[in-house]
Amino acid sequence: MTRTGERVGAARLRTPAWIARIETPGGRVLGAGVLLAPERVLTAGHVVDPGHRYTVRLVGIPDLDAVSATVCPDEHVPQREHLGDRSGDLALLRLAAPLPAEHTTRLYRLAAPHGPVSMYGFPAGDDGGRWHGATLVAARGRDSQVQLRPLTPGELAADGFSGGGVVDHATDQVIGIVLSVDEGPGSTFSYMSPTETILSHLPQVAAWTDGAEAVDPRLRTGTDAAGGRLDVPFATELASWFRGEGWPVLVTVVPARGDRAWTLQRAVTLADRELRTHRNTSAVSHDPPETVPPAGAHDLALDVEGLTAAEVMDRIAERLGIRDDPRPERLGTLRVPLAAVLVAVDRAADPDVLLGLLDRLAGQGARLLLAFRSPDQRATRAAEALMHRPLRDRWNRLHAELNRMTGELGPELDVLRGRVLPGPDDRHLLDQAEAGLRRTQMLRAWVDHAPGREREPARADLLFTFEDAVGRRRRRLEEAIGVLDTRLRRREELLGRVGAEWPLCRQRAAAQGDRVMTAYRLYEDALSLLRQTPCDIERAEAAVERFVGFCSTTADGEEGAS
Repeated sequence: MTRTGERVGAARLRTPAWIARIETPGGRVLGAGVLLAPERVLTAGHVVDPGHRYTVRLVGIPDLDAVSATVCPDEHVPQREHLGDRSGDLALLRLAAPLPAEHTTRLYRLAAPHGPVSMYGFPAGDDGGRWHGATLVAARGRDSQVQLRPLTPGELAADGFSGGGVVDHATDQVIGIVLSVDEGPGSTFSYMSPTETILSHLPQVAAWTDGAEAVDPRLRTGTDAAGGRLDVPFATELASWFRGEGWPVLVTVVPARGDRAWTLQRAVTLADRELRTHRNTSAVSHDPPETVPPAGAHDLALDVEGLTAAEVMDRIAERLGIRDDPRPERLGTLRVPLAAVLVAVDRAADPDVLLGLLDRLAGQGARLLLAFRSPDQRATRAAEALMHRPLRDRWNRLHAELNRMTGELGPELDVLRGRVLPGPDDRHLLDQAEAGLRRTQMLRAWVDHAPGREREPARADLLFTFEDAVGRRRRRLEEAIGVLDTRLRRREELLGRVGAEWPLCRQRAAAQGDRVMTAYRLYEDALSLLRQTPCDIERAEAAVERFVGFCSTTADGEEGAS
């Protein structure tokens, strides 16, 4: 619920009490803001500048007077761009006089933003403001700003929405603020800064923030060299997983202390929106770039030592905003897959029960980084069950699909091509299907003789690429076969029609003298074209229509004579 106790579904029908309209002293609307405390309003950095005075008005509370506000330089984070990535663009206004505390709201941390949201702002000509609907799409860039796709073109967030709160429908919480809109006449996305990104730039906002933090305090670290020495190969492997590369489950062994433990903590810290700051990224600026994970790359990093599987599930559900019924199967409905780091899996209250839960989550598409403390049989079995065996199964299924396409569908297409020609509108599809089949034959030869290293978990992207390509080619091949099969059935229908029509036509034509020879010639023409291989259905059908049409006129003439 919102701070005022209203569910957002009902609250969207009216102006929220916490929404602030930010204006120049002359009354020109600059944007929106969120009242977090009686004297503090959060907004987008491009709406305000240090050294200027602004007016803040709670438009949902018409009896309140507007309040003067300013922004300090150390609470203003201007927007920066690097190689097309935008970051920052945040500001925290300080009001000259406090507004009533009952109208404030709080930000909420929410992992893997997904699904429907609403945002409130002030489009041109509407100083009272309105709600716009959108869907959270995906994070982008170093700052992990999140794309907002409007429900309708008219709900694209215009300038007057900058700084406005974004409310998640599933939790009824303010999970970020609107920043900007894609530039250009064809723009279709707006962007928001999620709560954890806001906290990375303005840590003082934590005083007005709820929701579980992503990273267990036991897994956080400074990134300076004093904490440990970077294990570069391990850091590279971790960064690759955080980027979403390779097999979605990574099982590894990380002792409680040492360079490997410090390297994992560094990666978890840098991959978190809230903990990744300018200070710690500057500390790793001289590290190999391939060892640095992207921001927002995990939803939860948890030390599970002593925890039950139910407690782990509760933590996951809390981070994802799943309330009341945190069953594992509910994760399967998430549009964005869960990405979780679980450390000390073999030190959990019941490791086998926990691994059973994790196996289920992995089957629903979750990305899991599982660190064991000891290289014992449990770690080996987990790697086999969650990585190696399912990966082998996927390669085997791919191989079987390649065999089916080259050994069954391909020959079936050849047989049909030999019996019936494609129609004018089908030739491109047939060409595509045959070209895909040739590429599939080459892929099958490669898969049959590929070296073992190409099938390792780190190279799983190759498998995924092959699966996507083979799936597309199979669908085209099946569609082409279906088209030719339909045309072949049409040929059989035409043959039956000609065969049924001929005896009657012959009798009628014979009654009219020399018309029988014409009927026979038309019958032979139609039959010849239908029996020709490959059969040109269009030509054959035209010949059948001529024959049947002649028979019809013969019948009409006979009836007239009677």
